[in-house]
Amino acid sequence: MARRAERAAADFRRLKLKLGGGDGLDVERVRAVRGVTDRPLQVDVNEWWSLDEALDACEELATLGVDYVEQPLRQGDAGGTELRRRSRVPIYVDEDCHTLGDVAACAEIAHGITIKLAKSGGIREAIRMAHAARALGLGVMLGCMIESGLGIAAGCAVAPLCDHVDLDGNLLLAHDPVPGPVFRDGVQVASEGAGLGCG
Repeated sequence: MARRAERAAADFRRLKLKLGGGDGLDVERVRAVRGVTDRPLQVDVNEWWSLDEALDACEELATLGVDYVEQPLRQGDAGGTELRRRSRVPIYVDEDCHTLGDVAACAEIAHGITIKLAKSGGIREAIRMAHAARALGLGVMLGCMIESGLGIAAGCAVAPLCDHVDLDGNLLLAHDPVPGPVFRDGVQVASEGAGLGCG
């Protein structure tokens, strides 16, 4: 992970590390990455930790300067409230937050929500979610699935409302069927064309 992160740091302004190895070495992975780059780091655990693992790991990740931990517990885990209260690193939820109807409950278990247009249903619902999160004092992160430039372009329309933006799904495609934004200097730059500017 450290070797790949060191290479990626040349092209990206910040790095999001996928954790949840299930082997007790997640913090060591982050420590190894921190040893090769001073880029801002975020981590996504994808529901792999127990409450005890999350409490221990978040304490360590705070000392490593991690910006936030995304979905450390399983969706609906009863320990979410305690983790939110005790963690020195902001907790963002993804699988716990799909649409506007989920946002209010997330205020009890997280410091912020992750919005994905492919889950929420589109730009309008994403905007509603962002405003609801702000009204509840929550941070907002915009994510994506592995999707074409068309989906990323739609995300760019919502990005100004967010604290953190992770729109890289099109960069993982061998062939993008609908190119949209251009990746330049570590940022997805939206087209200035009509509509979403794709085509």
